[in-house]
Amino acid sequence: MKFLIAILTVFLLMGNQTLAQETIPEPEDLKDFPNWIVAQKPVVCGPVKEVMDKVKEFSEEPFSAWVDVEQKTSVMSYINETTGTTTLLEIQGMWACILSQGVGGTLLSLPKKIKGMPIKHLTN
Repeated sequence: MKFLIAILTVFLLMGNQTLAQETIPEPEDLKDFPNWIVAQKPVVCGPVKEVMDKVKEFSEEPFSAWVDVEQKTSVMSYINETTGTTTLLEIQGMWACILSQGVGGTLLSLPKKIKGMPIKHLTN
């Protein structure tokens, strides 16, 4: 883990932070959400292969993926079910950005819809 932190620190110092900064909305875009704020956080980006090699070192496997509606980037969640380590990546072109890393991850099962059951019971 210490090795990964050192690598991530290097990525932070050398990484391409413009990917994260392109998506910051203007304050007027939030006028319909008066209690919301725009928060900035450091995002570590590096070449896709190098970032994926780090994910593989932790034996994390993908468990969900989607395409970001606004940015048209690939977003993927990885987990190691044994150790509980997790990584959330956003991939754009030749760059992969680590949006979040964590510990204590677990896969949650989605409830199966039972025919005739009101939907409100599935969302509680």
